[in-house]
Amino acid sequence: MRAFSPDKRLHRRFEEVVRGALAAGSARVSEMVASLPSPLQNRFHQAKALYRFLSNPRVEAEALLDRVYQESATALEGEEVLVLLDLSPVAKPYARALEGIARVGKDRRPGYELLTALGLDPAGRLALGYAHLVAYGERGFASLPKEVEGAIEAARERLGGVGRRLVYVADRGFDDRKVFGQVLALGEEFVVRVYRDRKLGEGGSLAKVASSLALPCGEEVELRVWGRYQRVRLHFGWREVEVEGRRLHLVVCRVPALGRRGEWWLLTSLPVRGREEAAQVVEAYRRRWEVERFFRLLKTGLGLETFQVRGLARIRKVVAVLLGLAVFLWEVERLGDPFKGFLLQLGGKLGLPSERDGPYLLLRGLVRLLNYEVTQELLKQAKGGRGRSFG
Repeated sequence: MRAFSPDKRLHRRFEEVVRGALAAGSARVSEMVASLPSPLQNRFHQAKALYRFLSNPRVEAEALLDRVYQESATALEGEEVLVLLDLSPVAKPYARALEGIARVGKDRRPGYELLTALGLDPAGRLALGYAHLVAYGERGFASLPKEVEGAIEAARERLGGVGRRLVYVADRGFDDRKVFGQVLALGEEFVVRVYRDRKLGEGGSLAKVASSLALPCGEEVELRVWGRYQRVRLHFGWREVEVEGRRLHLVVCRVPALGRRGEWWLLTSLPVRGREEAAQVVEAYRRRWEVERFFRLLKTGLGLETFQVRGLARIRKVVAVLLGLAVFLWEVERLGDPFKGFLLQLGGKLGLPSERDGPYLLLRGLVRLLNYEVTQELLKQAKGGRGRSFG
């Protein structure tokens, strides 16, 4: 782990937060501390030390994220990178006194929203291009469109480059003509799943065209259906449309296995002159679904929604650490065997046909590997007479 800070004490506390979050699978400081070896000090003092780290003004969430931005972006390869825009609720249903908290998500529970822009290259490498915990009740909060505008610009600066094309891929929450205009003004492309009906320049409406469009093409892809990845059949068709003065393409895709969720109206600035290019648009949106794996690692594996610290500055520092860990875990999963298989075995994988490789198995394997290293270190200290004697 590279030095987070020239201050050795700050760096040590940072390592403890990282190890504790991995070991506990939780964002609660008390659970982080309980998961750490504490041979020289009691847990109360160690918890106080971690709280002081999160309160230290010299430790900024943006500085923590900058390291993740830089190191993950340099790993991207290829001439085209997908930029996956996402706005995910971070629910705190029983919290009332947290700074800036508001009602979020479809069920309007108290919490925040995490706005991210994730870069994904053809080989599946993931980079964090932007991340911000949106607090609608925060003093000075302007608007969500302003936040999205900042995310699009920051992602282009961090993930773009000479000779590289960025394709912004977003779900229905980003169905906004301002998003379309901003991406095109930057010289990039977009694929957005739309749900708002619009009048078309050639007459008629988007909904009418989408519902009557023939879907002559079909192919099999891998999608997560009811909690499992499986091969499913999809059908698609396309046509050129004029939307708000812009010549764009509408690709309509239907996935019967997904039921009502399987009707995709994809509006794109990419050229679509035939079946192959239409299939590329569908594939770009399908890969956007992979962001769900990232948030499973973040929420289910690392316990993003379990934090119990007050103050937005502290909360954002915890979120920054967990985002860095989620990017690391994504890369572990992407690389696959032998390291991933080794960690899954350490985590208790039995090899049954019905068994799922969930993030909990991966994390448990990492925890056991870390515990082994700590045990070896303590045994060396004991053997050298610098630690406790176990004999």
